[in-house]
Amino acid sequence: MASRDVFTADEVSEVMSRENVFDGAFECLRRIWSDPKALEARQLSSSEYRARQLERELEKLYSPLYDDLVGQMGGHPVASAESGSVVIMDALSLREGFQLEREFQEETDWEVELDWAPVERLPSETNFITQAWFDSHAPSAVNRDDFRFVGDMNVPQLPGTSPEYVWTRYPDKRLESAMKGNYSTENVSDIYADVKALLEEIITESVHSEFLVSSDHGYINHLGNNPYSLRDDLEEGLSGKFSGRSREVANGYVYQQLEEAGVIKRANDHYMVAGHYSWTQRGGTKRIMHGGLSLPECMTPVLRINTETA
Repeated sequence: MASRDVFTADEVSEVMSRENVFDGAFECLRRIWSDPKALEARQLSSSEYRARQLERELEKLYSPLYDDLVGQMGGHPVASAESGSVVIMDALSLREGFQLEREFQEETDWEVELDWAPVERLPSETNFITQAWFDSHAPSAVNRDDFRFVGDMNVPQLPGTSPEYVWTRYPDKRLESAMKGNYSTENVSDIYADVKALLEEIITESVHSEFLVSSDHGYINHLGNNPYSLRDDLEEGLSGKFSGRSREVANGYVYQQLEEAGVIKRANDHYMVAGHYSWTQRGGTKRIMHGGLSLPECMTPVLRINTETA
């Protein structure tokens, strides 16, 4: 098996035998992203490749993978929170979630647990999620007494309600500015360090002791090698029809061809690029993207923190 360095045959059987295959995938992803060096520049390409390889093999072994993922959308824990502080970090992915769990467990006396939940709806883009959760087109436009938008690294006075909602523009803001085109101006590990510091300040400034930390969606990082290959005609079709990882449904042979090849999937009125397919675009390929249908985009971290100690 191509992914034997990620998981063994016995582990594959364990993944496939679970009632929810994504719970098994979550534990396999834990093996990759809980490594203390997983986000560092020298290891990031390898970590990304192993995660892509894992998803590619799971899709081959379990063909309903993406249909099942779509079927589980909705009912995110953020939507049903009844108390405490709910912190939504834009584009926080399982990559960062596993690191936060490990480091907070090592460095604090907090109770810290990490699980996952599918995104609230598709496409996995902020405007769709904000509409579903807060009936607004953007988090910066939400006008509620129990809600606070944090657009930079400075934490304002928090609502103090129960529940209170805090939506940060990070890490997405940093990822977008740092990973444009074919070059990166800073390391993902540096971005993660600032995101961790921002979360710690929010926890310090809040009146609450119980925190639900999650995200609206994850992201795809096109860094390094990719086991997802495209025929020339399919790559041409993607580059001609998609500027990002999703678009509204339209008629045409190209869409039919891409859908039959499993490159795109349809949910409601949108087509989404499945897995980790990438394509070359004029003016440089954007490396950080979301809005598609893949495990890192659609499996969001759910970090539960209790800062009260016995």
